[in-house]
Amino acid sequence: MPELPEVEIACRKLGPLLEGKRFLHFWTDWPRGLRVFSTGQVERDITGRRIEKVERLGKAIVLALSGGRVLAFHQKMSGKVLVVPQGMKDKHIHFRFALFGSKELVLHDVRKFGVVWYGPAGEVKKEPYFASLGKDALGISFGEFKKLMESKKGMLKSLLLRQDIFSGIGNIIADESLWKAGLHPKRRAESLSVSEIKTLWKSLQSVLNRSIRLGGSTMRDWLQPDSAPGGYFQKRLVYGRKGKMCLRCKEIISRTVLASRGTFICGHCQRL
Repeated sequence: MPELPEVEIACRKLGPLLEGKRFLHFWTDWPRGLRVFSTGQVERDITGRRIEKVERLGKAIVLALSGGRVLAFHQKMSGKVLVVPQGMKDKHIHFRFALFGSKELVLHDVRKFGVVWYGPAGEVKKEPYFASLGKDALGISFGEFKKLMESKKGMLKSLLLRQDIFSGIGNIIADESLWKAGLHPKRRAESLSVSEIKTLWKSLQSVLNRSIRLGGSTMRDWLQPDSAPGGYFQKRLVYGRKGKMCLRCKEIISRTVLASRGTFICGHCQRL
């Protein structure tokens, strides 16, 4: 699933391509993936709407449109939001938003897990996903991070993955940040010292920004909006490196399951 870096990159690339453009028409063969407005309502409402701003909320791509409308995408497991030539044939394109000119904004989604929201901004922001988002992991200050960590109990890995606490963090970023901080994923949040909380915050910011600089992680399905792959996965620190040497201490990386997610650990660097 695309995490914060991949969605941030998508928004940064989509902005120059889309802002100022107007929609021509809409099509979908997967109405079950649509929220707020129905297919017919979107078809009638979207024509002529101007794209005013592209931004990220958690792991969602959000387009602010003229007239107070919002179009938003959550790519889920296999989705990718692309700008392609109008009418491009692909059986996995399930949402098409044609633009005046020769381009389309599409959701390409092999597994059909993706979600699209369209409607008045107030109604979209009340949807469960948006209403429950916690502090954005990329923009959170140390003070805000410290306050949240000191108010929570539980395993670090589980807390980092909770979108109602730190929005945008996924499995890769959680494992990479904990390794960089030298903290075991099972470590209890209530056991951390202030200096350890600061180390974790710095590690999280470092990993997020490094991933963004390298173009995000392309493992299987995800691509940037212009179809370019990301380069972070090839330079990852610990995630997916079971059986390989730790880049810090040369011990062997192991894999376990925590918070129902595959978790990669160096038992020497990340002592419990």
